[in-house]
Amino acid sequence: MAAEQLTGVAAVEAYLDTVPEPQRSTLRVVRSHLRKVLPGADEGIKYNMPSFIINGEGVAAYDGFKHHCSYFPFSGSVLAATGPVKGGTIATTGTLQFPVDAPLPITTVRALVKARLAQMSKPANGKRYDYYDDGTVKAVGGVKDGRLNGNWQWFRQDGTLMRAGRFKLGEQVGTWETWDRDGRLTKTTVF
Repeated sequence: MAAEQLTGVAAVEAYLDTVPEPQRSTLRVVRSHLRKVLPGADEGIKYNMPSFIINGEGVAAYDGFKHHCSYFPFSGSVLAATGPVKGGTIATTGTLQFPVDAPLPITTVRALVKARLAQMSKPANGKRYDYYDDGTVKAVGGVKDGRLNGNWQWFRQDGTLMRAGRFKLGEQVGTWETWDRDGRLTKTTVF
């Protein structure tokens, strides 16, 4: 199968196989760090770069170039939000460059991912996801004019449903239910 037809992890692996050394080894370490930090994320190619993706949205991308490697947080404000970055140099508002033979430390990757996930959890309108630090979904529901609106669900870090209810422009309404880890209903509250 041609590399252009591959998707997901296979596409990323095929892409990395084309990158020269030492960039390839450096990028494989960054990828390993991202896998540890975001174990539930999808991998794929976005903007022609290996990327980690959650709910269809890019969290992190990385690539190798002749004189440096780069990390891309899919945002022009993440690097500023994280402050000083160990192991790299901010080249643009959306690009962190690092040496071809020195991967970013996992602490830097963790901080960048945390800032990106926080940013992804802040839409003013539409569907909103809140995430645990490892990228698993903590809560999901609607937002209207910056306020919780519509059906919402909260999950434990193991993915089990913990609570569900409805908001109307930031106010709890209707029936709210809470479940234990085994899926048994433990509490019902009516607002």
